[in-house]
Amino acid sequence: MQASGNNLEGIFYEQSTVTLGTGATKKTQVLKNYCRAEQIDKDSIRVIYLDQGGKPTGIELKLTIDEFVKRFTLEPNYKPKTKEEILLDKHIARAEKHRERKEFNSAEWEYSSALKIDQESLKANFGIGTLYMEMGEEAKAREVFRKITEIDAIFEEQNKHIFNEFGINLRKAGMYDEALTHYSKAIEISPDDEHLYFNVARVYFEKGDIPTAIDWLDKALSINPDFDEAKRFKESIEKEKKKAL
Repeated sequence: MQASGNNLEGIFYEQSTVTLGTGATKKTQVLKNYCRAEQIDKDSIRVIYLDQGGKPTGIELKLTIDEFVKRFTLEPNYKPKTKEEILLDKHIARAEKHRERKEFNSAEWEYSSALKIDQESLKANFGIGTLYMEMGEEAKAREVFRKITEIDAIFEEQNKHIFNEFGINLRKAGMYDEALTHYSKAIEISPDDEHLYFNVARVYFEKGDIPTAIDWLDKALSINPDFDEAKRFKESIEKEKKKAL
C-alpha cells in the first residue's frame, strides 16, 4: 500500500468460499476477488474491482475505512493473469461443469485443452486424473498421478490440499498404495497438519493394517491432542480389535 499525500492506494483482495460439485466430487474452493483501492477522503475508500487480467470491471464501491479494513487484505505481490492463464482457467471451469453433469467425454476434452496450454497445471492434471477414476480408466489415472509427482510446483505449501484430495479419491477407488504416495507428498509440504496423518490412518485401516492405522492416529493426536475425530476413530478401531480377540 502506497501513501500519496493523505491518500492510500494499492491492490487488495476480498476472500470468499464457494462449494463446487455434489456428492463424491463436492469440494470447497477459496476465491480471491482483486481490486484497486484508493482513499478519497479521511473516512472513505474507493474500491475498483479488477478482472483476471488486472483491468477494471466497471464495478466500484465506496466504503468506510473501517469496513474496508475488515473485508480486504493487501496483496503486495499482485500479478494479473496472462491471456493463456485466463484461457486455461476457462477450460478447467468448463470441464468441471461437464463433469458435474456426467458429460465425461466433454470434460476430458476440456481438461486436455487446458493441458495443451500448460502441461504442468496441477488443477488440470488433478481434474483429469480424478475424472479417469470416475470413468473407470484406472491405467490412465495411474499415469496422470505418476506425472503429477514429477511436477516441481507440487512442493509448495499452497498445493498441499491437492495431494490431500488426490489421496481421498485414490482411497475411495481402492488405490491404496497410490493414496499413500500422495499423502506422503502432502506431509512433506506440511508436516504439522494432523488431518493428513488421520487420512493416512484411514488408508491403512481400509487395507486391514490396524496396528499401523493406530500408529498414524497417534501421530495425528501428538500434533493435536484435541482432534476429536481422530480420538473417536481410534476408540472405534480399538473396540473392534478387542471384539476380534
